[in-house]
Amino acid sequence: MKNIRLETIADMVQEGMVVADIGTDHALLPILLVQSGKTNKVYACDIAEGPLSSAKENIEKHSMSDSIFPILSDGFEHVPLDAQIVVIAGMGYLSAKGILERNMDRLSSFQQIIAEINRDPHEMRRWISENHFTITDESYVHERKHDYEIISFTTKQHIPYTDMQIELGPVLMEKQEEGYLQYCQFMQEKLDSIIQKSHGQAPNIEELIQRKNFYENYLQDIKKA
Repeated sequence: MKNIRLETIADMVQEGMVVADIGTDHALLPILLVQSGKTNKVYACDIAEGPLSSAKENIEKHSMSDSIFPILSDGFEHVPLDAQIVVIAGMGYLSAKGILERNMDRLSSFQQIIAEINRDPHEMRRWISENHFTITDESYVHERKHDYEIISFTTKQHIPYTDMQIELGPVLMEKQEEGYLQYCQFMQEKLDSIIQKSHGQAPNIEELIQRKNFYENYLQDIKKA
């Protein structure tokens, strides 16, 4: 079965680089990267023996032991220094943030950092903005009733992003892809429904209204253009 989310992440990876996949699970992304010719060296990293064992089995099944190297590692702890790109995908924001913040002194050594977190991608962008990092690419994927936003960034210094860019994604806003525009319409309606049901009494009502207005204003600007 095709995995559009992983294929989109793989497409975003710069070609010819050594990649470290953090939280690799079954090593599906490393296998896809090697199969596609994006790279011939990937570190498949996981914090737990169980997933790493599954990864090893999958790597051997695909005869890729010369290209994909399973590593038991808490975040970047045991990731070799020749890794040029790091992918953190399929985990929560706080877990991803923790991995990044425990290794702040190493982030500048990566030519590309790709983050795909399960919920609240705007929190990931807020963290990137607060650290004055640069978002280089973004993709939106809807798959199996789930919405995913994949963010590629570097530690190159950048002025803080606006609140609207943090919510919607500066690159996604520029791309204006049909699937993403539908997602924005969904988010506007979802936030509006939450606001209406709370009768304006939600503890974070101002934030909810601001977020809803970002989507609404963005979609209105697209229609006017």
